[in-house]
Amino acid sequence: MNAALQWGPRPLITPRLRTPLHRPVSLRRPLASATAALRGPAPARVRHGAELLPELVDFEGAMQLAHALQTAPTPASALLPVDVALARAKRRLAAAEDEAREPLRALSGASFVPPERIERVLARAGVPQARRRKAIGNAARELFEPLETRTLQRIGSVRRLVGEVRRELGPVIAATGPEAARLEQLDAALGAATVARSDALLSRAVGALGDAFAADLEQAVIALPKPCPAIPVAAWTGEGGFVAEHVARCEGFVVAAFVHERARVDLLVRNTLRERLV
Repeated sequence: MNAALQWGPRPLITPRLRTPLHRPVSLRRPLASATAALRGPAPARVRHGAELLPELVDFEGAMQLAHALQTAPTPASALLPVDVALARAKRRLAAAEDEAREPLRALSGASFVPPERIERVLARAGVPQARRRKAIGNAARELFEPLETRTLQRIGSVRRLVGEVRRELGPVIAATGPEAARLEQLDAALGAATVARSDALLSRAVGALGDAFAADLEQAVIALPKPCPAIPVAAWTGEGGFVAEHVARCEGFVVAAFVHERARVDLLVRNTLRERLV
């Protein structure tokens, strides 16, 4: 994993996190609701957005944002009428949502963590005969790696799709008047200023999902009876099993990332064009 994905310490993960697989994603705070199971008790005081912003702005982005604050937006001419542009944006966002909600599967259609693969990886780790925590942790990372990679790829894909919609709407919004053009300019500058660290935070969150998977796998292995004639991997990967739960959690996080990005674009459209995308 490259250095960008290691930005800052990972949050503390508590083992065996049980949350309903059907837990809905909050439209107001999608990423917060998708990662609620990974956090400890609620903080005593909710942080204001102005406190969080400096943590998301990198140095180069800060310079770009400062420049945008000091300069007037360049007059723009829209290539498409507003109604046509909005209809196109809605179609493309609907396609992006379909992709976000598509189950995370390997190209073959098989599960990322099938029972036979779990058995094979755990056997190399000496399970169930030996139950060394370090070996179990290494096995967990090996098992989760394809799911982590696919989750990050899917998040990147849907974010790119939403970003393309946002860039296409930029000239349309800017052409409607000076106030809208100013809001579009500031939104674009803020997005550019925060994209690098937002990427890193999303990567950290997916890494935290992997930490939670490792904690659950360790707990499940340690709880196996002695002697253990067979590892109950079918129960782990079946409906209600902890492996299936973690796959569903990754899928939910992809949807949350999409909802978060779409909400930002919708907010800009509502405050400039007085229209809604969702």
